[in-house]
Amino acid sequence: MMRPASSVESDNTLLNRLQNVALSTLQALLILFIRIRFHGKQPDGFQLDIAKPTSSSQSAEPPQASTRICYVLSSKSLTERLLLSYISRKFTLPHSEQPLIFTNDQTGHDAYYESASYLALHRGYYRQLGLLGSSGLPLHSLSPRLVRIMAHLLDHPEQDVQLVPVSIFLGRSPGKSQNKRNLFNDQRGWLRQAIKRFSDIVFHGRHTLVHFAEPVSLQELISTSEQVTLNQHCRKAARLLRVHFRQIRQGILGPELTERKQLIHQLVDSDAVRLAIHQAVEQKQLSKHKAQANALRYADEIVANVSFSTQKLFDVLLSWLWNRLYDGVDIHNIEQVQETAKHSTLVYVPCHRSHMDYLLLSYALFHNGLTPPHVAAGINLNMPLVGSLLRRGGAFFLRRSFKDNPLYAAVFSEYLAYLLNKGYATEYFVEGGRSRTGRTLSPKPGMISMTIRGYLRNPHRQIKLVPVYIGYEKVVEAGTYLGELRGKEKKGESLFDLLRSLKTLKQHFGKVSLSFGQPIDLTNSLNHHVPEWRDSTTGPRPEWLPEAVHQVAQQVAVGINQAATLNGANLSALALLTSSRLTLEESTLLEFLQLCRQLHNDNVESSQTTVQPPGSLPLSAPLCQQDATQLLAEAEKLQLVTRLPHSYGDLLQLNDTQAVLMTWYRNNVLHLFALPSLIAFCFNQQRQLNKVTLIEQVNRLYPLVQKELFLPWPMEQLPAEIERLCQWLLAQKLIQVSADNDEQLEINENDQGKQTLLKMLAKPIQPTLERGYLIIALLLHHDSGYFDQQQLEQESQILAQRLSILHGLNAPEYFHKPLFQQLTQVLLSLGYLSLSQDNKICFNSQLLSLANKCRDLFDPAIRHSIQQLTDKKREEIHKTIE
Repeated sequence: MMRPASSVESDNTLLNRLQNVALSTLQALLILFIRIRFHGKQPDGFQLDIAKPTSSSQSAEPPQASTRICYVLSSKSLTERLLLSYISRKFTLPHSEQPLIFTNDQTGHDAYYESASYLALHRGYYRQLGLLGSSGLPLHSLSPRLVRIMAHLLDHPEQDVQLVPVSIFLGRSPGKSQNKRNLFNDQRGWLRQAIKRFSDIVFHGRHTLVHFAEPVSLQELISTSEQVTLNQHCRKAARLLRVHFRQIRQGILGPELTERKQLIHQLVDSDAVRLAIHQAVEQKQLSKHKAQANALRYADEIVANVSFSTQKLFDVLLSWLWNRLYDGVDIHNIEQVQETAKHSTLVYVPCHRSHMDYLLLSYALFHNGLTPPHVAAGINLNMPLVGSLLRRGGAFFLRRSFKDNPLYAAVFSEYLAYLLNKGYATEYFVEGGRSRTGRTLSPKPGMISMTIRGYLRNPHRQIKLVPVYIGYEKVVEAGTYLGELRGKEKKGESLFDLLRSLKTLKQHFGKVSLSFGQPIDLTNSLNHHVPEWRDSTTGPRPEWLPEAVHQVAQQVAVGINQAATLNGANLSALALLTSSRLTLEESTLLEFLQLCRQLHNDNVESSQTTVQPPGSLPLSAPLCQQDATQLLAEAEKLQLVTRLPHSYGDLLQLNDTQAVLMTWYRNNVLHLFALPSLIAFCFNQQRQLNKVTLIEQVNRLYPLVQKELFLPWPMEQLPAEIERLCQWLLAQKLIQVSADNDEQLEINENDQGKQTLLKMLAKPIQPTLERGYLIIALLLHHDSGYFDQQQLEQESQILAQRLSILHGLNAPEYFHKPLFQQLTQVLLSLGYLSLSQDNKICFNSQLLSLANKCRDLFDPAIRHSIQQLTDKKREEIHKTIE
């Protein structure tokens, strides 16, 4: 390649003046159709090393600095050039249209001159092969301005140019992949480009998104490069810029969309679906035509029909809706998601607390410059009109269960694999349905399994699961959940119910928080949990798949919980439900709220400064910025608590309806305080504890709560975390070191207020431990092999219900059946229980030893009640069940 001249002169001719007037006129017209939003930092947020150029004709003194700014656009586009000029002027940055001038350091005269301070990486036009022929390939020639700048810098190493890549998107539509049957659909020809750009300005200009990247020093690029020739340096710089623009486009727009009908036929023609069709023909005695028709019908029922116009409509409607319902939508940790989206396929895995979840998440992503995901929605939402709108917004529908329909399963699995391998952002709820108890439910394995199998088709593609916690100060479905918690059957969704729910627009629901957890790299997760996965990736279901699905699902649930946010509703619930009378003095309540707030913030800061071991997720929850008074005021404003004025100090109380509902809010954040509560619980019936004994007791009880609340610490990390929390409790003077023995911890006998706070801190974890003690007592009261698993869970539930009535525990979730199912699985996995050949539950002396060591931790009144209940005859229990 010939070395170009290092200087290009430009005369200030009449033609140039006319050109500037024309550009200014076009820019003024363009801005009428454009509304600019920025992705990432605002342009004035960058620390640019700016030396404003001053030609020798304008000033006798040479500039002091030797660095210049040059903006980089992905292609040669008049529209992008005008917008860049407008933005650089508005934000008082170096103007993109001003000359790029370097002066001679010795003489002060111009040594290098470019007519503008921007360059286009590519020309922006394509070689044509004829009107009816296919489009040519892009002309990836190097930018002449980049070559000239690089040549000058090689000759003058004391001078530098900072390249600032700027990506401009008119609208957020990713476009459609080219349909080969349409000969005139040449989206890359210059005429087509011009027409499309004009329509984008008119119809999508008010959704223009601009991304300014961090400046890149060309001299640093030269110094760190092994290349020696000008051609090599230029090509390396151009290659890095191309990769950057491609990643930004991937994160903001996503891949091009395939035409829906074409995609449906593509799915049915895939090898996996054709095999399923063949099996359906053989096993169900169907004709091949009928089986293919079923596959097409399933695909049509499943596949989304994404429309950017519909997404814009949703943006307008949802902006209005959130303003009516909520005081604001707080978004946390979105920056790491924006960065991850540049080079990875994202799978969003949010908790599921409300029907608002998928709308809120898609809205938040769209407003923060990310591609709205394809959302897996239950077939119950595929209602007339609503289903069509949701499908155009990105929803694809799935049935609740399709174990007995292999053909449907094959079509759905093929579609999910297609989304993942094409790089489309995807979203599904690992819990299956909405949580009626407020806690994170056990993940369903189906979608995780299909995600892993889809990944195995192309292990080179980077897939990351993004846990998302969605927290409500007041959930819209509160009335529905209240009825279901009291035993009312779940009611199916209908269009009539949707219309009837419009009356909620008159109510107030506080704020909503969306908190993004640490992205989980699927490759790293498989490497950590099932290292042998690379040795056997063939076949639809490798032997290691169930274990991998279980481990990834647990990691996702932990990641969701690690991103939880605090608010006035869940902290007030946590405090008031510790009182047997559901009433606290305002001063005591405020002290406990402040204690929990401080504990959470200290845990977050500790997690950020601690190196996490492989396979574990850091606490990514945001800090709680509000003080105790503000948190309580939020709960009162939402009418979640009742204030009782009194001359000796106001009281805060929950009535019966509030108490049941507040268990839902408490369970949202119970996991954040589970381990401190467990440590405090060990001091409930014991005034003093040796540190070693305390760690042993917590280690014994921890597995019973770890699975239920998806706590992040494995057993080997637990002692260090217990020690850290004990130090925190000592700093807060809730406990103290014994005067007689440095290894002995005791309750602070000198401060009644601190004793009260410690007892309150012990209360949240108590129901979980009581359920575990109840199920163990029931087993020990009968012989080993007496119950099967279903009988044990059912009778434990009945006993827990009776216990809650006897002790005034106004919380239906106390005897929630899935919690006993989970406890049984935990005891089986820990080896305390085993299954006989006839599926009876057996146990040995280990279970008796566990009960004996834990008995003294529980309130004698609770122990006595459990003992009485387990002494009831089996016939009486069955009579109660019937």
